[in-house]
Amino acid sequence: MKYFLIGLFTGFFHVLNAQTVDSSALARLTDAVVELQNSELMRHGTLAFCLKPVAGIPVAGTPVAGTRPLVALNHQLSLPSASTLKLVSTASALAVLGGDYTYKTYLEYDGQIVNDTLRGNLYLRGTGDPSLGSDRFKEYPNATALLNRWVNVLRKANIRYVQGRVVADASFLDDKALADSWIWGDIGNYYGAGVQGLNFNENLYRVFFRPGRNVGDPAEVIRTEPTLPYLNLTNRVTTGPTGSGDQVIIYGSPRSNEALLTGTVPRGVPTFSVKGALPDAAQYAAYALRESLISAAIGVGGGPMVLEAVSTRKSTRTVLDEYASPTLRELAQQTNWWSINLYADAFLKTAAKKLSGKSEFDDAVETLTAYWRGKGADVRGFFIKDGSGLSPSGSLTAQNLVEILNAATKNNAFPDFYESIAVLGETGTVRNLGKGTRAAGNVRAKSGSIGGTRAYAGYVTTRSGERLSFSMTAHKYDPKSSRLVGQELVRLMVLMADL
Repeated sequence: MKYFLIGLFTGFFHVLNAQTVDSSALARLTDAVVELQNSELMRHGTLAFCLKPVAGIPVAGTPVAGTRPLVALNHQLSLPSASTLKLVSTASALAVLGGDYTYKTYLEYDGQIVNDTLRGNLYLRGTGDPSLGSDRFKEYPNATALLNRWVNVLRKANIRYVQGRVVADASFLDDKALADSWIWGDIGNYYGAGVQGLNFNENLYRVFFRPGRNVGDPAEVIRTEPTLPYLNLTNRVTTGPTGSGDQVIIYGSPRSNEALLTGTVPRGVPTFSVKGALPDAAQYAAYALRESLISAAIGVGGGPMVLEAVSTRKSTRTVLDEYASPTLRELAQQTNWWSINLYADAFLKTAAKKLSGKSEFDDAVETLTAYWRGKGADVRGFFIKDGSGLSPSGSLTAQNLVEILNAATKNNAFPDFYESIAVLGETGTVRNLGKGTRAAGNVRAKSGSIGGTRAYAGYVTTRSGERLSFSMTAHKYDPKSSRLVGQELVRLMVLMADL
């Protein structure tokens, strides 16, 4: 079946001034979109494409008028978003909370300090910070440095013994760390880590293997980082060919201390590490703090525990330490540059809690859908399931995404949002794309890839300085042609930059 762009040129000159966009360049882009959909690459798949002026926003002194797409194909079909959904999550969080927003984490106690003994519990209370203990931010402490900081706080308070327990208070967010629609093969791996009211070390751990000498030999687990003595690993990983990379799948479930490791690691290296999702990051935070205290000769009477619901018992706590995360603008940039699922899902929940008081995935999705509808975006076909795009059943239309991108330009947080998106040919996951073309250094794009879907979305600036928003998704293409499909999508971005 052949496809044709609908309503492409009808009323075109009512959308942009004839001198703003080169009509021949627009025709080349139009032809390329149709050709890709009609190609062998997409014989059994769908290309959704939407390119639209950022209405009412003056760029280079010239306001763009009109809201009709310049180019649109299958733009009202709801397809998997993959990680382009992170644009919605970051835009939402920045709009609702502001770029200066920081997550706070508190070290607290209840009871009394008598001489050098805390007659009570020690609490680590989170507010959903996904970056707590991360090593991404050079000016902020990683997990080890944070644990040392909290040990020193107790020393300065002259606490040498905690009579009670070390409690991880994760009650700020709901206790549903994972979306129901995430698949079994994802949730034990680092990119499937759940989001909690208290996150730590990006909710991941590393497993180090010693590959065998020959392909097919067992690969030995030699350690985990951090050390997790309570986590039982069933290892079925074998040795793969040299250069085959990480082919390990970790099967685990939330709050379970059992994990199954399958797949292969490459031969020819002394050790090889893969990343897994902590089954309960709050539990690990309490465990790690308790172990750090004991190692520093500060005794702890009780074991670690997790508080997931707001207690009905009134307990007065005293704050010993308050830690602030990097600003939201910094976190959003890392999210969009490197496609961090944990951060995007935390943003979804945090923004929704601010707006409605509810943070469960389904409630959060409903809240943010209503938010963007209220900003004038067409959200028909907006059927997302999470904030990261990890869910294969979550979907949206190219028109949804473009209209949300346009609506985001009207918010005071837009400069932070725009700067958070990677630049083609320069930064983030798109740093190697489009080099030597007009798209490099021009197009701001978030990439996405999931189960037979590749997508890009963001902004492009025309030769005359007008800003346009775009979304493109190739769905169910020939699975052997992923690289070629990616090249064709980059070609479309290059043609957009030539407008």
